[in-house]
Order: sequence, then structure tokens, then C-alpha cells
Amino acid sequence: MNRVKLYILATFIISVVGCKATTAQEDQGLALRKSTPIQLFMGTCVVGRQDESALETSAQRKGFKVAPKEIAENYLKGNDGRAWYLENSEGKFGLVLLNNNLCSVFVHQGSIDKIQASMEAWLPPAGSGFTYKKEIIVQSGSLTTTSYTLFQGNRFLEQWVLTTNSAKPSNLIAIMSYHGT
Repeated sequence: MNRVKLYILATFIISVVGCKATTAQEDQGLALRKSTPIQLFMGTCVVGRQDESALETSAQRKGFKVAPKEIAENYLKGNDGRAWYLENSEGKFGLVLLNNNLCSVFVHQGSIDKIQASMEAWLPPAGSGFTYKKEIIVQSGSLTTTSYTLFQGNRFLEQWVLTTNSAKPSNLIAIMSYHGT
């Protein structure tokens, strides 16, 4: 009888400890998926992948304003497109939609590691029917560009690109870009 009680107690303790570890991991993943930079990226570029009006509506809901000419020129760097900006309690952000449909969110503050982890927290899990390929496509000085190409089976779906800047001090920490089909 004591063995049975000990077994039940041990099973209960293992279950509780296992649940706590899983909950902490889930909480961390949720926190990463809810970080402001990734929410702005997912809520504008990824949501707006179908058309420009969807992107513009999402950008307005997120608080972005049409960028004045001097700010827009800084983000567009001579490319044709539209630019918005956002300044709130979380920091400063830019949003660009180029005429070739490349959409980017510019992040002016934060932790590179947290920004990268938040993007990776959105990648499809194993067994979901979706896969991705992660590769560092450029690493030069303080800049690192990482590509995440998403597939359904063998079919290309979309590509997320993260360029980070580790230079200190810096006015620009990361650019999160989206390219779809």
C-alpha cells in the first residue's frame, strides 16, 4: 500500500513539475509572439499581404501615420513606395510598402536577440504541414540578414527577412521585411 501511495505521489509531483515547465515555455513563447515589433510586422506586412488597402487599414489600426516627406525619403531611400511612422510608449517604428510589394517594419530600439526570437516564435511548428528554411544570407560588419522561407509541402508561400544592426550606438536596430507570392 505504501508503494502505491509513493507511486501516486511521485507521478503527481512529476506531472505538476512537467506542467509548470511547459507553462513557463508557453508563457515565454506567447510573450515573444506579443512583442511590439513582431506584432507590428505581423499586423501590417503579413496581414496586408493580400492587398495594399488591407495593409493601410491595419497600419492605421496599429497607430501608424503617413510619414511626412523628409521621414518618408529616409525610409524609402530613393525607392518608389509609401511610408508611415509610429511613435508611442514602446518606441519609434517605420513602415514601408515599396511598389514591388516588399513590406518592411523598421525598429529603432530594443534587443536584437529578442526581436529575432520573437520572429522565430511565429515560425510553423513541426508536423503542421508547413516548413521553413532559415539561412543567414549576409553578415557584414555590424549587419546580419537572416531569411526565413516558408513552404507548404514543396510550394513557396512567403519569405520573412530580418536584418539586424549590432552597432552601438545606433538609430536603427532591425528591419523586418515580408515578401509573398
